[in-house]
Parts: sequence; structure tokens; C-alpha cells
Amino acid sequence: MKWSTEFPKKEGVYWFYGYRYGRVSCGSPCEPEWMIVEVIECSNGFIHTAKGQFMFEDEIEYAHFMPVILPEFPELND
Repeated sequence: MKWSTEFPKKEGVYWFYGYRYGRVSCGSPCEPEWMIVEVIECSNGFIHTAKGQFMFEDEIEYAHFMPVILPEFPELND
């Protein structure tokens, strides 16, 4: 699986690596970040969230996304 520079357009969970608020935020240079992004489909498109905040394409620089592959979950018995 390869990294994509396209914002995800399918519900799911994705890795993100890039500049969350741009290479320079509030006049200070930033370091690239990695985080988990959740993508949810809504009536007029998709909602992207990470670390409890919305993500917007125009805030991000050099974004790279890759789907998170989840392991097989154990069965839970009540």
C-alpha cells in the first residue's frame, strides 16, 4: 500500500503525515506531524477529524494519507 497526497474521499481511518497547520503557523516554523484521521461521510461530503479537531484541505501542507489496516478483533463473550 502506498501513501496518497489526495484527501480521503471514503469513510474510514487513515494515517496522516504532513504539516497539520502548514509549514509555518503564526510565524513559527512547524515540524511535520503524524496522526490518525477519521473520515465520516455526511450529507454534503466528508468530515475529516484528527486529535479531536476538524481538518481542512486549505490548512494542510504536504499531506500524505494511507488507510489504517486494523487487526482482526477478538470475540467478546458476555
